[in-house]
Amino acid sequence: MNPLLDFSGLPRFPEIKPEHVTPAVDALLAENRALVDRLAAESGAPDWGNFVQPLEDANERLSRAWGQVSHLNAVVNSPELREVYNENLPKITAYYADLSQNLALFGKFKALRSAPGFEALSAPRRKIIDNEVRDFRLGGAELAEDRKPRFKAIQEELSALSARFEENLLDATAFVRTLLDRQLALLRPV
Repeated sequence: MNPLLDFSGLPRFPEIKPEHVTPAVDALLAENRALVDRLAAESGAPDWGNFVQPLEDANERLSRAWGQVSHLNAVVNSPELREVYNENLPKITAYYADLSQNLALFGKFKALRSAPGFEALSAPRRKIIDNEVRDFRLGGAELAEDRKPRFKAIQEELSALSARFEENLLDATAFVRTLLDRQLALLRPV
């Protein structure tokens, strides 16, 4: 089994290999997109159990898998892992950008927020719904349709630039460490 798709316990970092990343990301993105399409198309009134929880669970699985890849890329970076990370980053970014501009989902979260039963929800659940409404707004859901593609392109460019910055920082740290190790070796008595 792909260790990135095993959500039964703690991450299995030692077992994760670069060849696990793309199949896991593709599978989770396909599952999430199918769920988003289904939830957006449902005509019934959204509630926690039939709308929020399934979406939160799906996005948590994707976030958990991608978080493991991001963590490994930051702490045990290799050319192979860096390559597969950079190949999949645009897919992850595009998914979240599309999600944040999905008007059907945004409408359902706003409906939940204004529903009479909203105040009866627990404080954490109300906070999740409030945060989702905020995040849709910040993600460009209320932009004019002709402005959304540009916003999405900016998000994708920012994601790529952030990844490049992190790579440069990792490379610089490795260089400084190598330099310091050489200097320390010169100072040791023979």
